Amino acid sequence: MRFEIGEWVAGTTKQGELIQGFVNSILSMQGAAGIFVTASDRDEAIGTEIVVPAGALRALPQTAHYNEEQLRNLIDVSLAIRDAAWFGELSGELAGLQAAEGDRRTPATDVPVAWRNRLGLIAHE
Repeated sequence: MRFEIGEWVAGTTKQGELIQGFVNSILSMQGAAGIFVTASDRDEAIGTEIVVPAGALRALPQTAHYNEEQLRNLIDVSLAIRDAAWFGELSGELAGLQAAEGDRRTPATDVPVAWRNRLGLIAHE
C-alpha cells in the first residue's frame, strides 16, 4: 500500500504499540514510513516520529468537518510541529464551530468523550 506525506494513518509498531498519526516521511527502500505519532497506547511515543512497516499501517478516512475534540487535538499537533499557519486556521475553525453551536446540547446518539479511549475508539465492557 502506498501512502503520501501528510496522510493520516493508524497501525501497530514492531513492538505491538498502537499508534495513530500522519506520514512524515516515506522510506521506500525499506517498505516503511515515518509516522509522526499523535495518539498511542504508549504515552512516550506521542509527539515523536516512529518508523513503521507499510504493511502494518492503514489509511484513516479523511474528513472536511471536525468536531470540537478533534480540532483541539489537531491544534495540539500544530503546536507540536510549530506550524503557525495551520494553528491559526484550526483556531479560527474552532472559534467558528463554538459560535455556531452556542448552547446546543449533545445529541443522545453521540458517545461521550469519557467513554472513548485515546485512539477515539469506543470502550467495550
